[in-house]
Order: sequence, then C-alpha cells, then structure tokens
Amino acid sequence: MNLLSFIHPVRTYLPCSGVGRHANSILLRLAERKDVRQQLFFAAEWLQKDDQLDSSTPLRDLPYRTFPFPENLTERGWKILGRPRMDRWVPDDTDLIYAPVETYLPVEKCPVAVTIHDIQAFETELPWSQTWSHRWFRWRWSTWIYDTLRDCEVVFTVSEFSKSRIVELLGADPDDIVVVGNGVDARFFEIAEQPRDTLERPCEAPYLFMIGGLREKKGGNALLAVAKELERQGSDVQLVVAGPNGEEYEARAQDLDNVHLLGWVEDEDVPRLMRGALALLFLSRYEGFGLPAAEAMAAGTPAIVSGAASLPEVVGDAGMVVAPEETEAIAEQVRTLRHDSSLRRRHIEAGRKRAQRYTWDRCVNRLVDAFQNITMQETT
Repeated sequence: MNLLSFIHPVRTYLPCSGVGRHANSILLRLAERKDVRQQLFFAAEWLQKDDQLDSSTPLRDLPYRTFPFPENLTERGWKILGRPRMDRWVPDDTDLIYAPVETYLPVEKCPVAVTIHDIQAFETELPWSQTWSHRWFRWRWSTWIYDTLRDCEVVFTVSEFSKSRIVELLGADPDDIVVVGNGVDARFFEIAEQPRDTLERPCEAPYLFMIGGLREKKGGNALLAVAKELERQGSDVQLVVAGPNGEEYEARAQDLDNVHLLGWVEDEDVPRLMRGALALLFLSRYEGFGLPAAEAMAAGTPAIVSGAASLPEVVGDAGMVVAPEETEAIAEQVRTLRHDSSLRRRHIEAGRKRAQRYTWDRCVNRLVDAFQNITMQETT
C-alpha cells in the first residue's frame, strides 16, 4: 500500500501535546510496516537548510513529498473554498491519503482518511461554550468539518466518547467512524518496574502530578481548589503541574506553597515524574481521550480523573473517577490513598492491567485494517 500522510510539522515537535504524540507514534510505526510504503506530505516551508524537517521532530528521517504553498494560507483555502485541489502534488500511485490531525484535504485521485480527536468546538454545555472565543472556534470548524465527514472514506477518532459526539452533534454515520484509540509508550510500562525511591523527584514530599498545565479546560480551578484544601488540612501532599499555564492560574498558584509549576517538560522526563507521584490528578473538563490517564496506569501510578467526557472510559474500574467541583471529597480520596497502602496497591495493579490495552501497535493495526478495507473497495 502506498500511503501519503499529511502532517502539520510544528505539532510533531518535542515536547508536544497529546495530538502530536499520537501523530508521531502512529507515523513512526506505519513507517516500520512492510505492507505500507509511507511518505509524509507537508508544506515545503517547513524544510530546513539541509532539506530535512527540524531536528525536534521524531519524523525527521522519514521520506516525504512537499507542496509549494504556505501551510496556513493553503489550509484556509481548503477549508473555506475547497481550493487549491491537491491532486497535482499527489503521486499517481498513491493508494490513500491519511491525516492523523484534523483537516480537510480536497483530493479526487485517491481516497482520504482523517483523524478527528474531539469535537469540543461543537459542545454547548461546557463552562466556556458561550464565550466569543469558543463561538469563533465553532464557526471556524463548521467551515470544513462537514465536508470532511462527507468526502472522507473513513474518519478515525480516539474514543467511543468522541465517536458518539461526532454522531450526535454532527449527524455523522456511525459506520463511517472508526475508533483507533491511543497508545502508551513503552517507557511508561518500563519505568513501572523501578522503585520510586530511586527516581529523581521534583519535591521531597509526596505529590500529585498533573500534565497539561493550569488552564480552564484542564480543570485549573478544581486543581487549585484541591491544593488549597490540602494545605488547609495540613497535608504534606504537594501538587506538581507540568505544561503551559494560563496567566491567571499561574498568579493564583503563587499564593499556594504546595503547588509547583514546572512549565513545559521534556518528553523523556514525563515517565519519571508520573512514576514518582502518589497519584495522577487529572480533572480536565473535556478530553477526546486523555492520554495522561493511560500513561499513569502504565507507570504504576493511581489515576484520579474527572468524570467528564472520555476519561471514565479510559480508566474504567481501575481509576478513581471524581466530580471536579467536589473539592473536599477529592481531598479525602487523596488522604486515603496517602495512608492506605493496600488501597493504593489495588489501584496500581488494576491500572497496570488496564493499561495493557493501550498500545500503539494495536492502534496501527486498526488503522491498517481500515486502510486495506478502503483500498479493496476501490479495486472492486
């Protein structure tokens, strides 16, 4: 199978978000498949002086093809006007174009498959759904997503939750949506074998770890409320936060001695930080999947997650699902986890068992199965 994989290179630079990790992990494994001949496809403006992608992307050494137009302007044309048509830059022997990121690709000469990680833009009941910024976000997505659902041979997504929302909010045919999921890097499974007391820690006291930064979507208010309650109770448990923070939340965090903001951390440091934690505290209001929850379970760290969106689906019975606004109840769960070693051990064992289902190889197998079904249909 000849596969052309469209990417936004900047989203694959390390350190990157969950969508970037999904793209990197999927595309690197597709490149290893003997039954797939893959080339990346992106705007030529991303090439460096050595005619390669930036060294901060793991995809740098993969073969590629480019198109000559600026990425942002070109993609706006695709999404608003359906132009320029890209067939001219697609090799004639291409069996399928695949995009692991949300976009619309106007191509006629071969089938197209796109991954839509979530459709937060169309949710109307979130705390920020009626803000002007979110309404603008919704309008921008509305200019292209219906065309994508109409023209793509298949749309991939990462959870049953996201699939159900695509069907319910956008009227998509459920038979055209394939859930491929997400995987966990082997590093998280491997570090689960290391004793915590041998790892370098961000603070001496027991800590809750959160990755994604203090932001509204990531439950910044709930996280700070839990930290404040733990401080009020005299608990020694700290909150360690990795990722970009909103200015308002960062200012509020400075008033709490038990909150440690790390900012962006290198990808190689995340497994260690996750493994060293008393628990993951992930109170996000909306996730298409919620990769940190799966990574925590793989690393042998209990996961305390919000009951919103896809997170209960990801952790199942292995995690502790909470209402983000119930601050005292969350603090009580933290206290119990801190002092009840048998409870903690049960969550660790259940989490490691559940995490076994989240592997990138399984995701790629689901993708390739769908690719093969499409190409078989094209030849019959």
